[in-house]
Amino acid sequence: MKRILLALAALLLTLAPAAAAPLLLVPLKPNIYVVEDYFYARENSLVYIGADHVTVIGATWSPQTADLVIAVIAKLTPLPITEVVNTTHDLDRTGGNAAFRKIGARIIATQLTADLLAKEGKDQIAETRKFAPDYPEVPIVLPDTIVGDDFTLQNGAIRGLYLGPSHKPDDIFVWLPNEKVLYAGCILKPQLGNMAGADLAEYPKTLHKLKAMNLPIEIVVAGHYSAVHKADLIDKFLALLEAYQP
Repeated sequence: MKRILLALAALLLTLAPAAAAPLLLVPLKPNIYVVEDYFYARENSLVYIGADHVTVIGATWSPQTADLVIAVIAKLTPLPITEVVNTTHDLDRTGGNAAFRKIGARIIATQLTADLLAKEGKDQIAETRKFAPDYPEVPIVLPDTIVGDDFTLQNGAIRGLYLGPSHKPDDIFVWLPNEKVLYAGCILKPQLGNMAGADLAEYPKTLHKLKAMNLPIEIVVAGHYSAVHKADLIDKFLALLEAYQP
């Protein structure tokens, strides 16, 4: 698939060490792009271009990385970015909130995510610097639009689902029914990754609730490591959880 560079090399050098890979948008469907953010620790977010506005799912690591996303979206479409979904309170999904707030986008999250971000946001900066010493002092910008555990955006083309604790207490799935794409954020990945804060008792139950919904999933977008997977990633991750010995 064609990859679109988000910014000029000179700008990238001001935001990350010289060895860092760029931040990319990768086409997934005609109206959906995966954001592959290689700053600090790779994370994958999502851009959905609707009929009259754009929804960003995952605010990326910082205002600087979010500015890059905003710049390339402007080259893809004249439609405004009006809403950003924080799929969890972790900084890889919320660190860029300030940049999106600045352009007038709503910051959308569940009450649980908003509460945890208010409580833990500042401490997460220090935690992030343990593996990324150059991580900036990002402003903690709280969501301004609180939604329930099952909500829709883009006239039903986006559905957010909180099914229970998993990677963190508040992570949600985002289901795109028209395209049969599930954005799983930090919940599903090809590796276990960081399990600090995971609810080991509830995590498998949450995934079994997802399976019980019988969604016709064709693509799962993982929040870390390689982005695009088939629906069998759910069972593969369940197997990883079963074998995990903390």
